[in-house]
Amino acid sequence: MIQDDQEHKAAETDEQLLKVLIVDDHQYNRDLLAFILEDHGYTQVQAGDGEQAVEMLQTDKDIGVVLMDVNMPVMDGREATRIIKNTVKDRFIPIVFVTALDDDETLSQCLQAGGDDFVPKPVNENVLLAKLAAHRRTAGLYRQLQEINQTLSYHQRLMEREHAIVDHVFKKGMTRVDSECENVNFHISPMSMFNGDVLLVAPSPSGGLYVLLGDFTGHGLSAAIGSLPVSDIFYAMTAKQTSVAELAAEINHKLQDLLPSNMFFCAAILEFSSGGDRLSYWVGGMNDLLLVAADGGVVRRLEAQHMPLGVLTEDEFESNTETVTPPPGTRLFAYTDGVIESQNEKGELFGEERLEEVLTAPCDSMVEAVSRAVYDYRKGGEQTDDMSMVEVLCAPIVHTQTIPLSANTTALSMPWELKFRLGATELRRDDVVASLISQLGGVAAIKPHLDILFTLISELFSNALEHGLLGLDSSLKSDPDGFQQYYQSRKRRLEQLSEGSIDITLRVIGAALNKLEIVVSDSGEGFDVSSTEKGLAHIDDSFGRGISLIGSLAESVEYSNGGSTVTARYRLD
Repeated sequence: MIQDDQEHKAAETDEQLLKVLIVDDHQYNRDLLAFILEDHGYTQVQAGDGEQAVEMLQTDKDIGVVLMDVNMPVMDGREATRIIKNTVKDRFIPIVFVTALDDDETLSQCLQAGGDDFVPKPVNENVLLAKLAAHRRTAGLYRQLQEINQTLSYHQRLMEREHAIVDHVFKKGMTRVDSECENVNFHISPMSMFNGDVLLVAPSPSGGLYVLLGDFTGHGLSAAIGSLPVSDIFYAMTAKQTSVAELAAEINHKLQDLLPSNMFFCAAILEFSSGGDRLSYWVGGMNDLLLVAADGGVVRRLEAQHMPLGVLTEDEFESNTETVTPPPGTRLFAYTDGVIESQNEKGELFGEERLEEVLTAPCDSMVEAVSRAVYDYRKGGEQTDDMSMVEVLCAPIVHTQTIPLSANTTALSMPWELKFRLGATELRRDDVVASLISQLGGVAAIKPHLDILFTLISELFSNALEHGLLGLDSSLKSDPDGFQQYYQSRKRRLEQLSEGSIDITLRVIGAALNKLEIVVSDSGEGFDVSSTEKGLAHIDDSFGRGISLIGSLAESVEYSNGGSTVTARYRLD
C-alpha cells in the first residue's frame, strides 16, 4: 500500500502540478486541504474569504485551480467566482466548490456563477486528488490550444500581410491605363481573392479597340501571378498600334519562359477597327467567340485556331490571325470556362446549350443576362471557378475616357467624361461606389477630394437605388424597429430585382476645368420635383438624410426627368 502511494506521488510529480488556491473562512478546513495537497506535491496558497481570493488571483499568475468554499464573510464563494470568471480571462482557472451543502438550488447557483466542479465535505482525499488530476489534464489541453491559436494567429497575420502586399502590387500593375469605351460591357467574378482570369481593354492610337480575355490554369494567387507580365506587354504594345499577331507572339514568348510546364494561358486577343466593322483575332485554347445578332441568336462562331499561350516554343508558335467583318449592330460575346462549368445543386453544368439559349432572346446586355442566368442556375451555390465575360458592340468605337494613371498627373489638362450603366447584377454588389471612386484615384487634382466625393456619390447612388428603383420610404427608419424593417426590405427587394438600371456620368466641366459634374439617373418613377421649390423638408421625409447631405457637399444640385435624374456639381479648387 505504501509502495502504491509512493508510485502515485511519483507519477504526479512527472506532470506539471497546479498551484492551488484554498479559499475558506475556517483555518481548520484550510489546514486540512493544505496537508493533503502538500503531501502529494502540490503548492498551495490560502485566502480567508472571496475578496482575498479575487485579489490573489489578479496578482499571482501561477495559481492554476481554486478550491472554493460557498458561505464566507465579506464575500461568499459564488460572488467571488462570478468576479474571477469575468475578470481573469487570459487564463483557464477551474473553480471547484468544496461544500457540505447538497441541495439542488445551491449547487445550481454555484454552477451558474461559473463553478466547474464540486467536492463534498468531509473531503475524501482520493476524490479530491482525482478531480485535481482531471482538471490538470484539462488545463494542459487549454494551454496547448492557446499555443496552437497563437501560432495560427501569427500565420494568419503573416498571410494577410502578404496578401495585402500582393494585392497592392497587382492593382498597381493592372491599372497602368484606364479606358472607358461605350462599346464594351463586361462582368468579372473571381472565385477567391486573386483572379486567374484576365480582362484587359485599351484604345488603339487609330481610334480602334484592343481586348484581351484570358484564363490561366487553376485559380487563386498561383493562377493570377502571370497576369502582371501579360498586362505589361498588352498596354505597352497596344499603345504602339501593334498587330494582334505580334501581341500574341510576345505574350507567348514571355509566358513560355516564365510559367512551369503544367501551367498555360488560354486567351482571345481582339482588335476592332475604329468603325467597328473589322475584327482581327487570335484565339488559343478558349471557348468559341460568339457573334450575336442585334435581336438575339448566335450568327457565327469564331473558333480557337491555336494552342494556349505559354505552351509552344518560339519556333513552334503560330501567330497567324483571322479577320472578319461583323454585320453592323452585332455583338461579340467572349467568356471563360467558369461560365459554362457553373454547377447547380445536383452537380450539373450550366453548359453551352443553356448559354446560347440565353443569348437567343434579345436583351440590352448579354453580360447581365448571362450572369443572372448563371446565378439563378447555381441558386446561390458555391462558385467553383473564376468567371469572366465581355461583350463588344460591333459599331463605331466610342471612347469616353482614356486617362493615364500616372503619379505625375498633377492637373486636369483637358475635359473628360466617364459613363457607367449598372444593371440588376451590378447593383447587388457591395463595392459599387468604391469601384467608381477607384477610377478617379489616379488623377492628382482629384485625390484630395476623394473622401468627400465618396460620400457624395454614395448618397446619390443610395437614393437612386433605394428610393428610385426599390421604392423604399425612409420614414420607416423613424424608430429602431422600423430601421431594421427598412434594411430587411432593402435586402429582399434587391435580391428580387430583375430589371431596371442606374446610369452614372462623371465629367469635368468649367472653363478652368475646376468642377466635377455627377449625373445619376435611375429607371424608377421619380418623385415630386416641384417640392424642391418649397424646400427639401418634404423630400427628406421620404428620402432620409441624403438629400440635405448632398446639398451641403455639392455646389449645386438639380433634379429632372420627374425626379429620377439628379445632377450635382462639385468644385475641385
